[in-house]
Amino acid sequence: MGESTGAADEQGLFDNQSGRIPRTNANQQGVREKAVTQGENFIDKAKNTAQERVRSTVATRKGQAVETVSGLAQSLLLAGQNLQDQQSPAARLVEKAAERLDQVAQYLETTEPDAVLRRAEQWARQNPALFVGGAFVVGLLGARFLKSSRPTANLPGSDGSSPYFSDREVSMSPVTEGV
Repeated sequence: MGESTGAADEQGLFDNQSGRIPRTNANQQGVREKAVTQGENFIDKAKNTAQERVRSTVATRKGQAVETVSGLAQSLLLAGQNLQDQQSPAARLVEKAAERLDQVAQYLETTEPDAVLRRAEQWARQNPALFVGGAFVVGLLGARFLKSSRPTANLPGSDGSSPYFSDREVSMSPVTEGV
């Protein structure tokens, strides 16, 4: 094993101890460092691009949320005024809800998205049961909304016939149809 490998050893391509482990020369080390640097730069650019896209999307969604909450507050305020005209005891409650929603819309409009997210996370950690319960209720309401807004004319079986068999129906096979 201690034998010289000839010309290859003279060029420094093999380790003197084992004769099998290639050594890296300065040129190879420079190429490796350059590749690592380019890879790190590429990753940094991709990270910055992704963060910018997320910020842009959040800003757009934030504006949409503010408009939605403000519209809901205005609708509740009008409903409260109508209830008040009818001397309903629920009028004041509806108006308070409208005021709170208006405050939420103002908060969303004036606060940075990161601060809103941090505050929501903090509240969810402090009140996990309320958070999970609220998420469940929002999911139920969303499912109900989607179900009610789905057009029924385009659904299979909307004319009363079902393209699917129920557990009580038996399909006729070609063999038994002639019997």
